[in-house]
Amino acid sequence: MLALVTGATGFVGANVVEALNQAGWQVRALHRRSSSMAALRGLAFEPVIGDVTEVDSLLSVMAGCDAVFHVAGVTADYWDQNTERLHAVNVQGTRNVVEAALATRVKRLVHTSSQAALGLPNKNDTQPMDETHRYNLPPETYPYGYSKHLAELEVQSAVTRGLHAIIVNPTVVLGPRDVTLTNSQIIQEVQRGRVPLVPPGGINVVDAIDLGRGHLLALDKGGAGERYLLAGHNLSNLDLTRRIAKILAVRPPRGTIPRLLIRPLSASLDGANRFSPRRLPLSGDVLRFGSRFIYADNRKAVRELGFTVTPLEKTLERAVAWLREVNAL
Repeated sequence: MLALVTGATGFVGANVVEALNQAGWQVRALHRRSSSMAALRGLAFEPVIGDVTEVDSLLSVMAGCDAVFHVAGVTADYWDQNTERLHAVNVQGTRNVVEAALATRVKRLVHTSSQAALGLPNKNDTQPMDETHRYNLPPETYPYGYSKHLAELEVQSAVTRGLHAIIVNPTVVLGPRDVTLTNSQIIQEVQRGRVPLVPPGGINVVDAIDLGRGHLLALDKGGAGERYLLAGHNLSNLDLTRRIAKILAVRPPRGTIPRLLIRPLSASLDGANRFSPRRLPLSGDVLRFGSRFIYADNRKAVRELGFTVTPLEKTLERAVAWLREVNAL
């Protein structure tokens, strides 16, 4: 069996490639000429050059594939207003991938979306979101989430034309192969003592290895047009950072930023970012969103796919061990 993985050189994509290796699949790893292959170290794959923004480059690499895992997407601009790049890669790129899959008659496609495509819960709402949650934010408020929402619409359109495509929505991923420190940066910041206070909200954390396996479960068992939250553990930002500090044996954060200060601090950060010649490490949006409880309900994935979740302590220990292995701690 042969699978094409777009975005194979990224954090999630590399974990999908590893899961495919373990399941005995042959893998074509799509990458741009400029891409670093560091995340794929130690894995078996056929490197193929292409770009999701260039539809012609996709047709030849999909030929003969039994499955496509469309993982490629822009995440570096998560909080940026670079809507042109987000649309070109996340939306038009997804359109190109599903059109190529239809043209080459790929049997099944798994599209890696994001919890961000569900939007945000209401303020102070601790109820986990599930797959029925509708995107609820203006495009300019959350450009990344909006682009992932539009990408899902492209997939759903292809489903109506006969493509067996399944959507998976990862939450916050931690674990090995995060070579760009997309999410692992929080571990570094705790190690360096740079997190005295945290926003008063919470997130859902999923193990990178669980996520890779979850993609294969979605391929095997997922229904066409269905979306599945591949989610792990719901916990507050304070609980997460204190658990990380315990594993690192460093001083934990003292507490949370008072909610009364979130609005004025966010406004100050918005102003500072507008006039700063360089991007600041914190933005008003990060602080505002970090004060929400962005929890997720994984029961559909557990029930329909057989998705399983690694204990949180093991996930954090594995993430720390990998960072130490690559001298990032």
